[in-house]
Amino acid sequence: MPVFARKLHLGSFDQAADGWLNTDVTPHMLVARVPALPWLLHRVGVLQDGRYAAYRSGAFRSLRYLDVSRRFRFDDETFDCVYASHMLEHLHPDVAEHCVSEAHRVLRPDGVLRLAVPDLDQMVAGYDPAEPDAFLWGIYQGRGRRAKLTARHWWHYNDASLSALLSATGFHDPRRCEFREGHCPDLDRIETRRWSLFMEATK
Repeated sequence: MPVFARKLHLGSFDQAADGWLNTDVTPHMLVARVPALPWLLHRVGVLQDGRYAAYRSGAFRSLRYLDVSRRFRFDDETFDCVYASHMLEHLHPDVAEHCVSEAHRVLRPDGVLRLAVPDLDQMVAGYDPAEPDAFLWGIYQGRGRRAKLTARHWWHYNDASLSALLSATGFHDPRRCEFREGHCPDLDRIETRRWSLFMEATK
């Protein structure tokens, strides 16, 4: 397996990082593999400028398909580190537990898992009774029957609940980290959401 595959990036979307095995389930991967299709979709107004820029950068072409609700298609102890940013909240809690368990399985001994999620404590602290809809929008990321299910938030974590999840799935020494600080490599390139809750743990 190539050297880059020792670093697994889950739920990369348009944030594919060099030197990582970047994975996702987004249909943009399929669109990116059809010559001129992104250009055509942009021309007719289906793709906005920002999304089209991601296609032009090659971000979606570099992704590999990986459904985190299923067994990862990698052998035990394949990776040195696993990274996921703002993915866990999009999973039902039982699926999230499965995903973290699979990350544990595919990590080598002493390998590092780093997770970034919205900080539930921060969200709750910002609740304004005069504007409950704004709070609920932040919690769920969408409303109504037309809301994209893949964009919805199904669960949230604070440092206590995320630490408990990591410990329950076999990880050691779960610890809260600052933005772009920790043992996971390439944080200066792969980490983009400063206001998140960051946590690392070792196998």
